[in-house]
Amino acid sequence: MSSLKMYNFDPQPKGLKLPEGFKIVKFTDESEISEWVDICKDGLISAENGEKTFRGELMELEGPDPYRDTYFIATDAGEKIATITVVPDMWHSGMGYIHMVACKDEYKGRGLGKFMADFALQKFVEMGKKKTFLLTGESRLAALSTYIKAGYLPVNYIDDKGLDMIDRWQGVVNVLKLESLQLLDNEGNPFMVLHCEA
Repeated sequence: MSSLKMYNFDPQPKGLKLPEGFKIVKFTDESEISEWVDICKDGLISAENGEKTFRGELMELEGPDPYRDTYFIATDAGEKIATITVVPDMWHSGMGYIHMVACKDEYKGRGLGKFMADFALQKFVEMGKKKTFLLTGESRLAALSTYIKAGYLPVNYIDDKGLDMIDRWQGVVNVLKLESLQLLDNEGNPFMVLHCEA
């Protein structure tokens, strides 16, 4: 199934801080790939192909460079428990891109996802990026809610099977019980407003 796309063409970070007991650290060495896999195996990737996924998503795609773009949230004791990659230019689009965001299950619900979304917006502002996007799926409802609160809006586009995204986004609006949500077209223009039907 094709990914859901979201745009934020006016990044406005709130300056959120990490909860006490956590710090942000950069990816610095390939020895950290196993820690990245350990984080991402909780719902984002298959652990069996973890290193291959890391290399494919962060070293072989046009855009990401893990040494420049990948960050961890670590406990003060040094355990890496969440990750995000903030790409300055994905697929030569000129747009910033949020990529491979994950948190260990036992640390979810502590505001780390909100921090990571805001941290990405802060990085994009520092880079001078006005246009940013991300790809996700409707199974990641907590992430979708976080991205919407961070200012990302859903995008309607036609996938390679000729299907649009309207019904899928309507389902997200219904499940999240959002009163309304602006849907953009693929160029980022207002397309239609979805209303909760639940």
